[in-house]
Amino acid sequence: MAMTMDEIKHLLTTEGIKYFIAPDRPALLAGFGGVNGSYQVLTLLELDGTFLQLRTIGWLHCPPDHPALTEVLKVVGEENYRRRLVKIGWDPGDGELVAYADVWIEDGALTQQQFSRILHVYLPVTDMAYGRLKKTIETGHDPGERSLEDMLGAVLEREGKGLPKKTRDLLKKLRRKGGPKGGEREDEDVYV
Repeated sequence: MAMTMDEIKHLLTTEGIKYFIAPDRPALLAGFGGVNGSYQVLTLLELDGTFLQLRTIGWLHCPPDHPALTEVLKVVGEENYRRRLVKIGWDPGDGELVAYADVWIEDGALTQQQFSRILHVYLPVTDMAYGRLKKTIETGHDPGERSLEDMLGAVLEREGKGLPKKTRDLLKKLRRKGGPKGGEREDEDVYV
């Protein structure tokens, strides 16, 4: 077997993530908060430990007869086209929308650094797509992707009072200047 559930538990624990263990299958459930909402993410280890999937549960719903379905599916298509790791799926049977990341482990094992990178891409992309899709479902219009300035403003609004003064000041400065400059990666899956 390429990886075991105990190894996945260790990766999550090292990242400081608390989780629940599914009693009936090799899966772990964890909760995460973002700028646009809170999410439950299932970490599944399948196919004799050669396949890992991160998958949202109860993320969003857009039934097949919803008036905004066409616009929602356009956003899903655009997000899937632009992203490397994170994909969004829509179940036409019940309208469930999920954000997932599939990782083929095969005959190796994920390092802590690889797993950390997966989380640091998966979680922000899932959060940003959630806000955009939720607004599209509610209004029937795609608001587009939020700018970095808007995201920094949302962090300040949501977490501002609980942040140290230096951190608040830095976020305000970044927001005014349009975000960090220089040394940025050209990976479209990395937001902040």
